Amino acid sequence: MPNKYYYLVAFLAYLEFEKTPPITKSEFLSECRKWLDAGDFKKLAEVNINNIETNPEDPAIIKEWKSFDLTLRKDLGEIREMRKKSLHETIPIWLMDVFEEPTPLLMERKLEKKRWDFIEEKEFGYHFDINTLLLYFLKLQILERLAAFEKEKGKARFERLSEITHG
Repeated sequence: MPNKYYYLVAFLAYLEFEKTPPITKSEFLSECRKWLDAGDFKKLAEVNINNIETNPEDPAIIKEWKSFDLTLRKDLGEIREMRKKSLHETIPIWLMDVFEEPTPLLMERKLEKKRWDFIEEKEFGYHFDINTLLLYFLKLQILERLAAFEKEKGKARFERLSEITHG
């Protein structure tokens, strides 16, 4: 029977998409270290939204996450390659809303929302176990990534790069 972490999960703050995270990743891991057994903590600490390399030792839910995220990244790459050749290429329906956004920042937010929605779908199957915490940690990382976007710095960098490319 898998370990249950009733108190820890009940203690966690609710996460809302595009809201400031109520805790940092390091605070979350620090609290989890107190409650999780060594094996579960190791699984949790290794979760990173930027790592899509599959590992046979990954928990099943993380394998699903990585598979989803890899598919998303591959589809985006293919669409971007096609769009270099022609703006009239068909975009898969599931990504159409991303490419309708007027700015790269809004496109990134839409992509993170797709990731968030995938995680939320998976949450319904787990209660008070390590999978609940793994999914929570993925969501926390998404929120920290979104919070790191700084509109003015991004705009200035985009304009600087545009000048170099077109100047």
